[in-house]
Amino acid sequence: MKRVLIILLLAALTLSGCANPVVSTPDEATFDEATADQATKDEATLPPTQPPTEPPTLDELAQAEYDKILSTELKEDIFVIDDVSAEQQYPDLQAACEAMALTAAINHFGYDIDRYAIVDDYLEYSGDCVTGYCGDPHYFYEGAGIFPPGMVTTVWNFVDDTDAELYPFDTTGLSMDELYRFVQAGCPVLIWTTYDRGMPYFDGGTEYNDTWYPWFDTEHCVCLYGYDVEDDEVKIADSWYGTEEWESSGRFEDVYDEIGRFSMVLMDTSKLR
Repeated sequence: MKRVLIILLLAALTLSGCANPVVSTPDEATFDEATADQATKDEATLPPTQPPTEPPTLDELAQAEYDKILSTELKEDIFVIDDVSAEQQYPDLQAACEAMALTAAINHFGYDIDRYAIVDDYLEYSGDCVTGYCGDPHYFYEGAGIFPPGMVTTVWNFVDDTDAELYPFDTTGLSMDELYRFVQAGCPVLIWTTYDRGMPYFDGGTEYNDTWYPWFDTEHCVCLYGYDVEDDEVKIADSWYGTEEWESSGRFEDVYDEIGRFSMVLMDTSKLR
């Protein structure tokens, strides 16, 4: 009987030892809680996942370059853009001065279009002289003209058809000094002036997008591609004479201001992408 009791007692002791629970010490419990709290904090402070950003569009790149050029002061007192040649509007494109100025600007960038291309294939036409050319550019007394908004559209017609890497900006309102900054950056500028550089005599006009576009019978457009602030001169490709000449910047600017500061800049976008 004693042997049975001893065996039962030993069995009870063995079972009670196996059932002992694992108890964490106070230090271990604190460590576990601190680790959990820190993990929660770390997770809460992680930056939110951002969607991938889209690359800038051509419009954004061109606008950024435009703003950069406009904010850059002149670094050179004398500057001339290379490879600008005047086109001749006579004898058969007598009222196509805007198209001739644009052809000179485009060909500077190496596109080598002939003198008829803009008039025959890309020139925007309308009846208001603002959004498009009014009249027939082949004849002096039948052609009226076209202002910067229509010429911007004309450039886009050319770009869409040829995939040319060019971007036009209507720079109406900019001062001559501001336009020199674009020349310094290698961007030819179309300037609305008079063919004799005489002060214009206005005879009506058209309002478009809160801007008044006057009409005057000596209306002319040239390509500005150089300046000399020391000698007060500008270099112009002028289709009226078919020449590239230096002339007085004072007189040129006076006429430009009197007309209303109408101009357009042509920018090369091949290096912006």
